[in-house]
Amino acid sequence: MKQKNIILPARRRTGAWLLALAALLASCNSGNKTADYPLVEATNTRTIDIARVELTDTATIIRTDAYYQPNYWIRISSESYLRAEGKRYRLTGAEGITPDSLFWMPDSGKAHFTLRFEPLPAGTRSFDFIESDCDDCFKLYGIDLTGKQAFDTPDEVPAELQQTDLQAAVPDPILKTGTTTVRIHLLHYRPELGREVNMYVNTLLGRQQPYENIPVDTATATATLSFLQCGTAQAALVSGWGSLMAEAYLAPGDTTDVYVDMRYSGYQILLNRHENGVAGAPAPFRRAYVSGTYANLSNAENLLEDGTPYYGMNLLTGEFADYRMTSAEYAAHVAERYKALADSIGQSSLPPLGKELSLLSLQEEAFYAMAEGDYLREHNYRHEHDAWDFGQKVEGIDPLKPEDAKAVCALFDINNPKLLMGRAMSDYVRAACSPAFDWPRLAGTEQGLVADLRQVESYYDKAENIALTDEDLARLKAMDTPFFLDAFTQIQKENQAKLAAAELKAQVMDTPDVPKEKLFEALIAPHKGKVVLVDFWNTWCGPCRAAIKANEPLKSGELKSDGLVWLYIANETSPLVTYKTMIPDIRGLHYRLNEEQWDYLCNKFQIDGIPSYVLVDKAGKYALRNDFRDHELMKRTLKEELQK
Repeated sequence: MKQKNIILPARRRTGAWLLALAALLASCNSGNKTADYPLVEATNTRTIDIARVELTDTATIIRTDAYYQPNYWIRISSESYLRAEGKRYRLTGAEGITPDSLFWMPDSGKAHFTLRFEPLPAGTRSFDFIESDCDDCFKLYGIDLTGKQAFDTPDEVPAELQQTDLQAAVPDPILKTGTTTVRIHLLHYRPELGREVNMYVNTLLGRQQPYENIPVDTATATATLSFLQCGTAQAALVSGWGSLMAEAYLAPGDTTDVYVDMRYSGYQILLNRHENGVAGAPAPFRRAYVSGTYANLSNAENLLEDGTPYYGMNLLTGEFADYRMTSAEYAAHVAERYKALADSIGQSSLPPLGKELSLLSLQEEAFYAMAEGDYLREHNYRHEHDAWDFGQKVEGIDPLKPEDAKAVCALFDINNPKLLMGRAMSDYVRAACSPAFDWPRLAGTEQGLVADLRQVESYYDKAENIALTDEDLARLKAMDTPFFLDAFTQIQKENQAKLAAAELKAQVMDTPDVPKEKLFEALIAPHKGKVVLVDFWNTWCGPCRAAIKANEPLKSGELKSDGLVWLYIANETSPLVTYKTMIPDIRGLHYRLNEEQWDYLCNKFQIDGIPSYVLVDKAGKYALRNDFRDHELMKRTLKEELQK
């Protein structure tokens, strides 16, 4: 090793200076190293952040910031460890928190504690913090010790996808059908970040189509999905633990590559630091790079820059409109809010693409705000009075009158096809199809997009349930836009094929032929002497599907027992084909009730939403147990009941 001579200027050789130099040399010799708020590549939490890392010869000291709801608890496992180069370095001590004990967050919602681990090797460039190996424990990956301040562009991204034309216009929607293929590439992937991804597709026919549990090829970090697409759609890619990873506009018939930067969760840590005043604004970050017809728009939407203003109406905060407003006052309020926000967009520094997209999204929201004026004022009442029992009707809301609601038609063209391209497209479609107002008449035209959407609104459910009649098809054929006939014909055809395949595997129990008042007793009667868990669910309910997925391994694991019956109740709002395709993977007894039967049981048990659970003990006594939405409580209680 070469020796480096240090020349010390005579005029600076004071005693203090020599002491400082000695300390510096001692630090260099011992291998001590610190990193304040290091870059974190990926994480499954925003509750825990790394404020400082101190590396010494005897320990690795992690000074931690915690952010959580005041007066709620968090916990750090004594089995926590650091991981670097495939080796583990165990937790040896803690200050400010007791491992395995409940740590209650203060009123500020912020806390600080220190964790000590075995020393990492000198020269370690990055490491992982693993709060034990349980699925939902805190995990922070790729904690950087080299001094990086921002994320670079991944090498795997094609050069043509790295550029975005922010001067371009928002493209038009495409009214065609086709088989779309989405190829997902997970950059900076590691299996701990999930072996499945989910994609939720909002269609211009007003539905959200979930594609869940898409398997990831861990060797190539890729996943692929193909599906029938009718018209332009907006897709959201979501991780296995429910974190948004990317958004993409999809054109029917395209093969679209989506390069997802898995460091997006690490970027959120940077945002959290900035929000809490411990760091400056992070550099812009692109969470995904998307190819295809709508590549430019998709890539603009995935480019994140802290501080970009939000020009939306915040309709569902409970504070958008006062429930005491009259019909005329409410309509004027919507119009004034729209004009003010539209003016702000026009005067903003957003590029042309951002301005147009923000204005379209605002128009979608304004249309929805007018269509749902009664509901939004009721929402304000419930928010102010903490009155969330929807069984209790809110009185005194002045119904929004058509002559007031039509004010929205003077603000912008509600038939503009580009309103299918804004961020709130689903709200626009729901507003267009709202039975509260005859929008074509109020707008003064019986032709156009809104009239078409209203005409075909009921056909989606029919096509899903293979119930389109010759009369329906004739009406679709008579429309000026051939797209709708093609779309619903293709949807029905696809569902016929799915149903034929599912019929061989799906077993739906015959609903007992008894009065609705005796239905529940008839359902559980064959299982007396056993514990019965009755799960009220539907295919369109995301939390229901998530809970069922979590419960499924228990049936062959912790809760494997002939004395436990899993009984699932859905209703006819679950499309028949989707229902029969889904239930073969859900072990248990399945019943699909009609509206009258479902409503009676919901009233009987005062069900406030789904999933909801009724527990029946071995003696046949039953009670609503919505505390079973706590998965761990459900497991413990079922084990206890089985042991009685």
